Amino acid sequence: MKTVNDPTYDFVKGIFSQHIPLQSELSNPFNANKRHKKRTSIVRKGMELPEELTEWSSRNFSDYFALEYKKAFDGTYKITYTSDNRIINIILEFMIDNGLEKNEWTKKFIDWCFINKTLILQKSGHFLLPETINLLNRFYQDVINTNGSTSLLDFYPDVKILASEGKSKELFSKYGIPIGCTYYATYKKISDEQLLSGLENLFTQLSTGSVQEKKLLGDIVQKSISRSPYPENFKVLEWREIFSKRISKFKVEPWWRNEDYPGQPRFKVEKFLNG
Repeated sequence: MKTVNDPTYDFVKGIFSQHIPLQSELSNPFNANKRHKKRTSIVRKGMELPEELTEWSSRNFSDYFALEYKKAFDGTYKITYTSDNRIINIILEFMIDNGLEKNEWTKKFIDWCFINKTLILQKSGHFLLPETINLLNRFYQDVINTNGSTSLLDFYPDVKILASEGKSKELFSKYGIPIGCTYYATYKKISDEQLLSGLENLFTQLSTGSVQEKKLLGDIVQKSISRSPYPENFKVLEWREIFSKRISKFKVEPWWRNEDYPGQPRFKVEKFLNG
């Protein structure tokens, strides 16, 4: 009997056949290599910042924000390292995702926020570290995207490799829903209905699975936000409404946004649309 290729079956089967990596198998981009040498530090207002910016940790950046706050407002910023370091890590990851040296551009972003502090004050009425991440895309569009030496990111080759190796879960957790769905629709001829059905099954599995699987779902949601803005003709841009029940718990996360970032895409889009 002749076998008929079913793209829906292959797509859904590919998702469910994948291995969920253990925590020990994952790499943490914020764990810098430990250097076995004595560090020279600068003491500022009782806080120590390494002389080398490349050696700054999340805690150092939180301290730096507090020091700059003192200079800008002549007041004391009360640091809560557990939450503030988490915000710094989101900023660091944003820089990594956009192909930038994370420490250099995180410091530039913090400096830019203080220069443009009225943007935050007008919107929220106060100036706190968690408020700054709402300006990440504005910073990219106004500062980085206008730099003639900065080129658009090219995600397509890596997306193609992940898809060809059947690593759909990793693809979505690394690049988000719109990019993943647009690739599958363009190159695998998966219909919108098939995409939504496959994702619903995937999200059901992840949301009721292990701790690592639930984290993977969070990564998918976060990347769907952080990779924006997208072209209007990308697929499943309404994922917040479509999967609202599955993702509602992530709305309390500091990186959550009710809508995509405005402006132009930060990555090359042509190959995703012209299969």
